[in-house]
Amino acid sequence: MDLEKIYREEDLFPREITRWEKREYGFLFYNEENKDSFDSNHAIIFREKVHDLEKVLKDIIHFYEEKGIRPRIYQSISEEGYFEAVRSELSHAGFECWTESQRYMVLSEKNRITPNSEVTVIKTSEWKEEYGIEIFEKAGEPWEIDVVKRALKNDNTLFFVAFYKEKPVGMTYCHMTDGVCRVDYLLVSKEHRNIGVGRALISSFVEYCISGKIANCYLWPNGKTAEKIYEEAGFRHVETRQAGRAVKS
Repeated sequence: MDLEKIYREEDLFPREITRWEKREYGFLFYNEENKDSFDSNHAIIFREKVHDLEKVLKDIIHFYEEKGIRPRIYQSISEEGYFEAVRSELSHAGFECWTESQRYMVLSEKNRITPNSEVTVIKTSEWKEEYGIEIFEKAGEPWEIDVVKRALKNDNTLFFVAFYKEKPVGMTYCHMTDGVCRVDYLLVSKEHRNIGVGRALISSFVEYCISGKIANCYLWPNGKTAEKIYEEAGFRHVETRQAGRAVKS
């Protein structure tokens, strides 16, 4: 397990799903066709590379407002406390900031999931419009369709789709970069939850990683229910980090 590489990938994973520009102080991620996606539209700044914060904030505001995107900034996951230390400067520039707890889990144990035999999971690199209709729209998250379509253009994307009675009902996609595999998203149609679709998806992903001897597989769960499923699949909590966020009001 290499947490330094994992946290570095957590900072930079949007390069897999959106456009970006590099700056001396960090990266500017953006997608003018999908402005509702936070992960696709934010800046990330690195404390040691910020020499004039006021100038950096002006550059970020100008960049996003020129594109009609609300300016957002993410703190590097390795730099806990940075946004708290510069809260007054952020506030003066018109940003509201807060922190979010992220419980990082790494695949390190045996997969103990017994998937629902009625749920079939396939690994594919092909997008079908029915995935958008039956999974994303019925899960109430249509803005993620463009994110996944863009990710599928990359050779390092792993895409798994779950079927129930021959109908697509869930998906997860992941990516691999520099020896790190990140679970980017898991989504199940609202009308097909609580029948084991999520378990089947994550089990298939884990078995793929095990058979391919892929190291440094990680994710951070959204809630206790998800964390229980990931623990059953062999993921273990290694650390909780406080992710700093800022958005211009």
